[in-house]
Amino acid sequence: MTVIRRLALYAALPLVLVAVAGYGWYQFSDTGKRWRYEDALAGYCQGLIPAEESAVLTGYDTDAGLPLDYRDGGPGGYEFCKVGRHTLVIAEIPADARDDDGRPGVFDRLRPSPTGTLPLPLGGGWHGYTNRVSAAVVLTCAGRESSVVVGSQTGGDTVAGSAVARLLTATAERAADRWDCDAQTGGATPDDYPEPQEKSRFEAEGTCAGLPLRDRDDIDWIRETTAAPGTAPLESCVLGAARDAESRPELFGLTASFGPFAQAVAPLGDGADPEAGRLGDLLWGTAACPGDGARARFTLDPASPAGEGDDAFARAALAAFAERAAKQHGCTGLRLPD
Repeated sequence: MTVIRRLALYAALPLVLVAVAGYGWYQFSDTGKRWRYEDALAGYCQGLIPAEESAVLTGYDTDAGLPLDYRDGGPGGYEFCKVGRHTLVIAEIPADARDDDGRPGVFDRLRPSPTGTLPLPLGGGWHGYTNRVSAAVVLTCAGRESSVVVGSQTGGDTVAGSAVARLLTATAERAADRWDCDAQTGGATPDDYPEPQEKSRFEAEGTCAGLPLRDRDDIDWIRETTAAPGTAPLESCVLGAARDAESRPELFGLTASFGPFAQAVAPLGDGADPEAGRLGDLLWGTAACPGDGARARFTLDPASPAGEGDDAFARAALAAFAERAAKQHGCTGLRLPD
């Protein structure tokens, strides 16, 4: 009996050693770490987060890298999860959905964080943007009135740059495939998203092009985006003054919102939101864009109460800004305030 027990022990010992070695390899090797990370992702955020693109931001850390997974399953539901320091919202948004300014929903999650950087086109043929804090990509589903949208908000001093752009586009492709959304996608995104710098009003060539600035001596500088025109769901132009070396205030901000980002604009004033109008000094107009359920929204917002001559300029500036943006996005039926 003793001999049999010893033989059994000798036979089992190699198996135990193999199991211990295998466990140690799985726990501590780089390959094992990657496998554990991929296993965790399979059930994280409905399995929509890609391993390769997310690992750049998490270092394959399944604890600190994947700390939040929430699903809002009600009307207008969405996936809400964190990848490293980046909070993602993933949703298919019907074209007739609107932000009713009621309980927090997907549009609140998508709304860009305030930042000094203009919304920059995501590039690579994608319909998206980044302002280096917030970013998003939109895929319009062919044959049905909805869009797959993946947005990101960045915490701390982390920049929503090229790594986030690659994560969002890869996630959007996975979501579109999962939800049977036939959509046109893009290719490689840029390696960097430099911040637009102030320049002379006479150098406008992008989102500020065409504005009646020649005779506005009070406007000393502009900020605009020039890359990939007509591809970002958010566009901006800023006009400012240079009163002295330290005082360079913004005077006017113009913004264009398309697709889900036009849907996310809460109604202005009471009752039905007209296609064009004003609320105080804020002016807005709209246009119908192909594939979008909501009319694109164009706004001009003065940083301070309008002065003498500002009203006529504001109307002319909004008209020029909206006409350029609408044309580049293929929008028609532009309506402007009377």
